[in-house]
Amino acid sequence: MAITETETPWWWDWDPNVAPYAVLLQLLARNRISADEFEVLFLPVYKNDSTKWPQETYRVLDQLFYAVDDYNRDPLLRDNDVDENELRSRAAQSFSELRKLATK
Repeated sequence: MAITETETPWWWDWDPNVAPYAVLLQLLARNRISADEFEVLFLPVYKNDSTKWPQETYRVLDQLFYAVDDYNRDPLLRDNDVDENELRSRAAQSFSELRKLATK
């Protein structure tokens, strides 16, 4: 079954190496997964990614990594750490930046 233009997924024009990140970012930003789930899914993808990214793409992904690393769901332990709302906000921002950098 061929994909027609009307059936083309939103991520179709993305760089294939960036698409997994874009999908995860959209799931988090649209409240389809929790920040905890995002952390569990994102970290292995990022840590095992050997792609030689262009500098700007790497900057966006690296900043996202540090936001995930700073994420703490426990408000008693949080201090200045990132909470779920902040992580969702950063995910939306990262998605927007990656869309400019990684789409055809």
